[in-house]
Amino acid sequence: MTTGNTVQQLLKYFRFLTSATNQHGVHSPFVYAYVTKCLYKKKPYRTSKSMKVLLKSTAYFNVERIRFLGDDGLCKALVLENFPNIEMVSEAADIVFLPKNAPYGSVKDFLSHENAKHNDTMLFYDAPHGSPQNEAIWQALKAHRKVTVTIDMFYCGAVFFRREQAKEHFKIRI
Repeated sequence: MTTGNTVQQLLKYFRFLTSATNQHGVHSPFVYAYVTKCLYKKKPYRTSKSMKVLLKSTAYFNVERIRFLGDDGLCKALVLENFPNIEMVSEAADIVFLPKNAPYGSVKDFLSHENAKHNDTMLFYDAPHGSPQNEAIWQALKAHRKVTVTIDMFYCGAVFFRREQAKEHFKIRI
């Protein structure tokens, strides 16, 4: 990463912080519970902030099936190390992991297949602000008609498809 990119990322992060909130700015019971009982809960995972969110979410939602859109062997190994009984699947997962370098086509394919997700599926997006392409994918996810809740944590993002939930977008400091 060049110095210009580093400065640019730092500026993006400061802009994010000015508009982000903590649990006190959340009015959705589902999101409030997720933030307070999962994201802000101390867990002994020794990894990046983004991967901590993935592991905490896996535990919080009692995930049985996970799908990886892209080949992220290190992430798969980390998940299996912490959750050895989790099943890697290609359809109807509880969590779908979208790596930071995923092409837009894989996201578009995932969203277009109805059997690829269920009401309680969480799409986990690593580094939604990592590049202009990632930001474009993040914006497309937020705008998708089936997406009801997005939680931007700067390092990662969570996308939910809950039919009973009103469409809302949150920025949460972690």
